[in-house]
Amino acid sequence: MAWTLSIANQHVAALSSAQRRLEDLSTASSRVGDYALAALQTTESHELQSDRLSLPRKRIQEAFERFGQDIIEEVRRRGEEEASAIAASRGRALARMKSDFGLLDRQVMQAIREGREPREGAQQAAEEKVRASLDLFGGGFGPTIAQAIDNERVAARSADADMARLRSKLAPMSTLALGIAALIAFLLYRWIVSPLLSRISEVAGAAREIAQGHTDVRLAVRGHDELGLLTTRFNRMALHLSRRERRLLLAQSRLQEIVDARTVELRSANERLSDIDIARRRFFTDVSHELRTPLTVILGEVDVTLRGKPASEDLAQALVTIRARARRLHRRVEDLLRVARSENGQLDLEFEPVSLVAIVEQARDGVSAAAKARSVTIVVEPSTEDPVVEADAEWLRQVVEGLVANAVRHSSGGHIRLAVGYGPDGAVLKVSDDGEGIPEADLPHVFERFYRGVSEKEGSGFGIGLALARWIVERHNGAITIDSRTAAPGRKPGTIVTITLPSLTPRLAIGAGS
Repeated sequence: MAWTLSIANQHVAALSSAQRRLEDLSTASSRVGDYALAALQTTESHELQSDRLSLPRKRIQEAFERFGQDIIEEVRRRGEEEASAIAASRGRALARMKSDFGLLDRQVMQAIREGREPREGAQQAAEEKVRASLDLFGGGFGPTIAQAIDNERVAARSADADMARLRSKLAPMSTLALGIAALIAFLLYRWIVSPLLSRISEVAGAAREIAQGHTDVRLAVRGHDELGLLTTRFNRMALHLSRRERRLLLAQSRLQEIVDARTVELRSANERLSDIDIARRRFFTDVSHELRTPLTVILGEVDVTLRGKPASEDLAQALVTIRARARRLHRRVEDLLRVARSENGQLDLEFEPVSLVAIVEQARDGVSAAAKARSVTIVVEPSTEDPVVEADAEWLRQVVEGLVANAVRHSSGGHIRLAVGYGPDGAVLKVSDDGEGIPEADLPHVFERFYRGVSEKEGSGFGIGLALARWIVERHNGAITIDSRTAAPGRKPGTIVTITLPSLTPRLAIGAGS
């Protein structure tokens, strides 16, 4: 086979070399024609420029160089006797062509130089000389290059004939070789490949079974080759997977039991929380109803007594005070009842345009007695602005009154300042005091319902004031914030509560439109 390929390679190389030399000779002939045409055009023009022949001359020389290189490669490839004959015949042809072209180039250049002389008829004489040189060159160069082309064609036909003879010799041998190769391939497949494929197919089938969850699959180990080692490792892997699957199933079963137990605990906890929530709501409702009845009786008796015109002015004043306190307590009971109802979404607010200045004054009047008892002065800071907001007047008054009451409860002396104005986000109402302040640990939780703080005194309230205040302000599309400082060296304590509400009026001073 190697010998056959070597012979075929030699014939192909000979044919390819002959074709390359034919192309070189054809290119050289074409470029010689280009040179002759350029020479004629140069002598016929009035400007005899010799540099117009530089490029055609260079291309002809390059074609001769390639032809010479191909001859050298052919000489190297051939045997010693054939190489000598090729070098002698083709070398002489190449040398003669180079010589003829060199002579032509010198004659043309001489004619161009003579045509440049400043004498009459010099250009015409140069043109005739060039034509004569070209005719003489064609008479010698044409037969030479034609003979060289014929020689290369003979060499190409000879190489092609050698290839045809080689194909005719190799055809029976190739057929026989193909038959032998097919027989060898069949025997290899029958004795080696087929058993290997069968064992690999068993491994692939077992892998599919394991992928489907059948980890009890095992393969029979046959032989001590690589496939036998692979089968052993496969069985070991299947055993590990089977054990791991059993452990996973056991862990999953235990996890499911834990989840079921925790689910039952969560359901029980949810039921207890639901019961606690129901009890809490029932507590608010019961307290509200239990307090409403005696308050109603008290108010009724006071009204009847006052209509009877009692003789004593002190009694009348006492009854007036009782009635005011009872009405205030009645409002608190109504608040508790509304809180209980708000858990079920039953609380409705009645919105209308309300003056914040009026709300502040009403809140001040409501807690003035308690403030006086604790020596606290409530100051409504003068303002040239009276923002009007859309709000439920009663609920908003109760929010402000509750904030002032908290400030009074946590102050002993000092001042509580109420301020109304405008801010970047609308109307602003501020309640500030000089009280004890809110501890830093309690400040993030003051708006949480039923949170009373670690420092809150027993019996000071149900812990619903600020939570209810925030809920009401947010229902008014507003916001409430608290900034508080406890007593510390170099720092004055106090609390500032800021309520921001959307304003219905632009920022105008009171009396600006009058």
